[in-house]
Amino acid sequence: MHPSESHDTLTPQRVVRILWRRKLVCLTVAAVVFLGGAAYLLTRPRIYESSSSVALLPVSNNAAILPNYPNLIASLIPTYVQLVSSSALLNQVAGTLPFRISANELANDVFAESLSNAAVINIVGVSPDPVRAQQIAAATTSVFLAQLRGNGVVVARVYSRPTVPGQPSSPRTKLLLGVILIMAVALGLAAGLIWDRLFGHGEEGDLPAERATGPPVLGVVRDPQQVSVVGAIRAGTEDTVVQDGWQSLRTNFLYALLGQQMHSVTVISAAPGPAKTTVAAGLAAAVAEMGIAVVLVDADVRRSRLHEIFSLDNGQGLTSTVLDGAEPAALLRPVPAITGLQVVTAGPALPAQRDEASLYREQLPRLTGLADLVIVDGPSLHGDMDAGLVARLTDGVVLVVPSELLTWKQVGATVRELTSSGARVLGTVLTGMGSTADSVRP
Repeated sequence: MHPSESHDTLTPQRVVRILWRRKLVCLTVAAVVFLGGAAYLLTRPRIYESSSSVALLPVSNNAAILPNYPNLIASLIPTYVQLVSSSALLNQVAGTLPFRISANELANDVFAESLSNAAVINIVGVSPDPVRAQQIAAATTSVFLAQLRGNGVVVARVYSRPTVPGQPSSPRTKLLLGVILIMAVALGLAAGLIWDRLFGHGEEGDLPAERATGPPVLGVVRDPQQVSVVGAIRAGTEDTVVQDGWQSLRTNFLYALLGQQMHSVTVISAAPGPAKTTVAAGLAAAVAEMGIAVVLVDADVRRSRLHEIFSLDNGQGLTSTVLDGAEPAALLRPVPAITGLQVVTAGPALPAQRDEASLYREQLPRLTGLADLVIVDGPSLHGDMDAGLVARLTDGVVLVVPSELLTWKQVGATVRELTSSGARVLGTVLTGMGSTADSVRP
């Protein structure tokens, strides 16, 4: 999947934002479903049930029946249940009732049910009229008893006669209203998500057009001064990389790399500030804790900060490759508390006559094969001509966006500039005080 497709990924936070944005659709659909279901329920006629219980006893004067009675009655019960609903029996019942009704109509008003592990059949009559329900059950019971009389196998005895019911058996209004309410809420929420999927792209309140068509937001770092997060990782504090969005950033970043054969990524910023280096350090530490060998390179030689974050000596670093002829592999500094993470600091400042562009062009390619993944803390795009060069020398770019300084229009222009120069932008990381990715001004 292309990284830009991750815009369609539904996270819990995004689902909540969508539902809030489409609350009118959700409420409308939920109200229509609930009111429609409630109206149908409340206008349905009440149904009354009246029943009799008939016990099937063995014929006492038939000695052959008694030993086999349990097995025999188990095979006969289904037959007797079907007999109650048979056309022949219902024709007789219809003829004995004090009101006109056909056998076909009566088939909807009579049924029988057997009690488990007992030779008992309940004969039930149903009707919107409680008196008719009792009359149907009584007439059906009488005809059923007549059908079984003298069969030589069982004797039918009524031990519970049908009575006129005082309360309807259905509908169970409170229970069904609760079910309808749950269905209405579920359908309302689904309608909001579907509406947003079909008609919501680019609308006000959703992602701005520049963002919707650009690279995905990989994560949010609320406080760009979070050097303490990396310090806590170095100290071995548990559960630190999952704080403040680092786990989410790591997951989205690795997802963006899937299937793309990328081994080096530059982290650059659209504006000056400490956020870029903080993101590069935190991302490298989080990825390394997944068991991936990571080399973090400080390529911002004018404003180097990685050695401060990791408390490393900056006497030798990237610039030493041209100042002293040092081999890149000899410059790797392990971070003790984070297995798999090694850092190449910026090194001593270059003399004024030295060209930084040639340093990047000649030395960065030599570093990209030293680990599974090389993350480069590049110069800021603001006022630094070499930032675009560093971005092009690696396989991909993560753009750090200070949400309090930039608009999505400016971000879109920066992304287009990087893309036109040959860089591959994987996504953006938002920094600042905003709590969500929507904190960048439209």
